Amino acid sequence: MFEQLNGYKSIFLDYSVLLEYADNPVFDEFLQVVDTGIDLYVDKSFKALHYCILHIKDPKDRAAAAAMKKICSVLLSQNRLHLIRELEIDKVALNINEIADGCCVLATRNSIFIKRLYEKRPFIACDIAILAQGVLNVFDSLDSLMFSFPQQEPSRLAYNSSYIESFGSASISDVVNTEKDERYELVKRLSGGAEGMVFTTNVPGYIAKIYHKGIITPLRWAKLKKLTELKITGHGFCIPKDLVFFRNSPVGYTMILGKGTTLGTVFDGPDAILEAFPEWTRVDIVNVLLKLIEKYLYLHMHDVIAGDIQLKNALIDTNGDVYLIDMDSVQIGNLPCPVGTEEFTDTRLWGKDFSKFLRELRDEDYSIAMLVFSVLFCGLHPYATRNGAETLREEILNYNFPYNFENEPEFIPIGGYDHIWEYLPDRMRKMLFETFKNGWCYDTLEWLDAVVKYKEELDNFVYDDPEAYKVFPKENYKQASVNVEEAREALKNKATQKASAPSHTPAPVAAPAANKPIEPAVVDDKPVFAKPAENSVPENSPFAAKNRFSNVPTGKYIPKDQLASQDEIAKKKKFFGLF
Repeated sequence: MFEQLNGYKSIFLDYSVLLEYADNPVFDEFLQVVDTGIDLYVDKSFKALHYCILHIKDPKDRAAAAAMKKICSVLLSQNRLHLIRELEIDKVALNINEIADGCCVLATRNSIFIKRLYEKRPFIACDIAILAQGVLNVFDSLDSLMFSFPQQEPSRLAYNSSYIESFGSASISDVVNTEKDERYELVKRLSGGAEGMVFTTNVPGYIAKIYHKGIITPLRWAKLKKLTELKITGHGFCIPKDLVFFRNSPVGYTMILGKGTTLGTVFDGPDAILEAFPEWTRVDIVNVLLKLIEKYLYLHMHDVIAGDIQLKNALIDTNGDVYLIDMDSVQIGNLPCPVGTEEFTDTRLWGKDFSKFLRELRDEDYSIAMLVFSVLFCGLHPYATRNGAETLREEILNYNFPYNFENEPEFIPIGGYDHIWEYLPDRMRKMLFETFKNGWCYDTLEWLDAVVKYKEELDNFVYDDPEAYKVFPKENYKQASVNVEEAREALKNKATQKASAPSHTPAPVAAPAANKPIEPAVVDDKPVFAKPAENSVPENSPFAAKNRFSNVPTGKYIPKDQLASQDEIAKKKKFFGLF
């Protein structure tokens, strides 16, 4: 299948290929082609998405982790795996163009990367190969790709307002069955609403949502079916697992039982959050945010856009674990999400019929930005303003973001929110300001990267002021605090103990003889000592740094003309670090 790639010197690999084909013989065939000497390039999103996969821990993704190790074992020791240190698609495209000579982009049809290319349409100077349904299609430009694979239109089902007929309404003590004839007894009613009721079942850990009559449309049922086919079982996704029937009629679906209270209830100002989690510090807030963003990115990787992101559509339990709920309304493929919350939705979409168009990732970016602010500020809306307009809607439309870089609290609501802003990292403040004051749009992956950096700073106690670690800095609320010096000392001791612990790294395949000197390479009659290449990659770090000396041959003379050629290659790759 990959014969068409044999003519390329370099391949920019999108993570979607690894995720979708890791457990397929196609991936091994791809590695065989790469192993002929092709250099592989990835961007920062590749690493970020892989860590999302590792953190979500869905059993179906185990092959992706194994595939990553295969890539490393093949390419790391040969210095042929390179990292483009960019996330934003325009900057990634510029870097790809630096290696355009003999380079090809390889991705799948519904990848985040390809969707971003469609949205922003940067110039791509090299060929683009799309792997779809086991077939490789190569295009000489982005325009050619978009002509052959145009953007999706909403399914015709979005315009079908009829309802699927039901011959019964299941309730307590009734038994519903799945397509595989698995049986669930409805034991106890948990909640009810305009769409239907939610019941506990006789199967531990699973509940069933049963719709009222006249609620299930062909669009809704088709969407539920697609969601069950994703087979997402990672922790924290209350997503449809199996469709259920009653008296041979479709009535609803099963899902895992989410635990805890809605984020909107807990993240509702100082009293609510400090009562629920009195021992929390600022890093716990950031951990919740990180878990949420990773979950939404995980959905993006599976061609799902949440659509209706808001604090009430997630639960948080006493351990700080989060669960996404109300997921039967999401957009999947060409089946749109019919609902949305104005306060969390980009103003470009206000007034539109959500059920009649497909949202893009950039539409979700705004909702993620809203989520970032709302969680960091413990439930506050970014346009909540002291002595402001009569309605929040007016504030949103006028971009009346009350925060600035001078930390002037004149229009910021009272309660300590000015100090939360004051103690945020500069990068986070800049992104929030540009988004809510100037209307800029950052990719969800950029928000993830900023939150990860903030968490690392808190985890490593880089701030001297202990107020930086409080949920509400400089406030007299009864809340947990951090002794910075003691925390740093404990971190130092932990690192020392780890360094002195016996190593479990597998021994090299062929260890050098004792006391045998490393033979030097000879360049212009001067010896250059080369470090031996590593023979293994640590189990817990598929992204271990490569040995930048391992491509220097030992004990051999390098002619000047070859040296010049190597200099040219190095110059061409000056923008890229080793993976």
